[in-house]
Amino acid sequence: MDTLHTVLNRGRSVWDRARLPEDEFRRRLGAIRAGMKERGVDLLLVYGDSWKYGNLAYVSHFIPKNRGALAVIPMVGEPALVIQEPSRNNPFSTTLTWIQEVHSVGKFAQGVSEALKVRSLKPKRLGVVSVEQQLNIREWRELGKLFEGVEWRDLGDHFNTLRGVKSEVELTLLRQTIRILEEALAVFRKSGSPGQKEYEIAAEIERAARRQGVEDFRLLLARSGHPEIGLRPAGDSPLKKGEAILVLAAASYQRYWAELGQTFCLGRPPDDVVKSYDVATRAFRGLVEGTRAGVSPAAATACLNEVSSPTARDSLQAYGLGNGLGLDLCEEPVLGKEGNAAIKPGMALTLRACFTGKECGSAFISRPYLVAQSGLEALSRIDEKLVTIGD
Repeated sequence: MDTLHTVLNRGRSVWDRARLPEDEFRRRLGAIRAGMKERGVDLLLVYGDSWKYGNLAYVSHFIPKNRGALAVIPMVGEPALVIQEPSRNNPFSTTLTWIQEVHSVGKFAQGVSEALKVRSLKPKRLGVVSVEQQLNIREWRELGKLFEGVEWRDLGDHFNTLRGVKSEVELTLLRQTIRILEEALAVFRKSGSPGQKEYEIAAEIERAARRQGVEDFRLLLARSGHPEIGLRPAGDSPLKKGEAILVLAAASYQRYWAELGQTFCLGRPPDDVVKSYDVATRAFRGLVEGTRAGVSPAAATACLNEVSSPTARDSLQAYGLGNGLGLDLCEEPVLGKEGNAAIKPGMALTLRACFTGKECGSAFISRPYLVAQSGLEALSRIDEKLVTIGD
């Protein structure tokens, strides 16, 4: 599920070499180059920015705080990193990546040209990842001039394949992000009360996550007292007793994202809240049972057929039933989407059942899973029960 994104990424900025060693990136580089060789590509450019940096981080571990960066990967020799930033930032930027050659420039074409000159490289076939989709038109045109007469090939599909199945190093980081989110949501479970302002909830949960070293944090909420509004940023209105509070919390730790969605009720839940949550629970369990290795992302959503309310079905689809997670908050495969590759063992997925509306009520469950050959393995210790706060 996409959330609001800040213009400037704020939060912890370090490379934890113990958790994510250089050997992991060397392994990835070998797999990337195997795809380059198969496609006859002798130079690869991988772009990322402060909005979407997954492919760039997969190669370099670098995340831009603002603007963007390009990884320059030759078929032979060491890669380079070109960052659109003032040169004064270069000493800090070099601490965030294993790539030793870092160019801090005003224009990408300048930095890429410098990297090519160092290598005496004149590519005949250029591979690109996220360049055409994310790079602004001005920078695109400058790169076009630099590589005039060179054949371009998009290797995004190769990166999707490589990133889909997680390594043990990646799974360790994902589990750490999930633990942080569990503890952050537990803060509200312990201290939430009627009269508390929405922004006070958001501040307490985010504070708990930030103190454990997350790089980025997102929070949306909805309330059964206002079912027509749906998930949104926290406002200044106070919570009321008997309300269901839907909370989505997402965070990244060492570049790896995870999401948890929980429904809380302040006091004893009314019948309508219990009824809505029962519908969400059945849909969620059906989703878990239907999502397994070898199944297409489209077929995994058959659980919708068991939801009798058309409004609830539409809302479930609007919020999304699930997707891959990792270096981006939302990765492939996207459940319910035609044309995605089959779900494979080793993939990490977020499964989600969320609906809001006057006719269908409000409820939310979101949990992460690892796809195994035998089925899904829960990555979170939190079950899908409705959480009651107070009496």
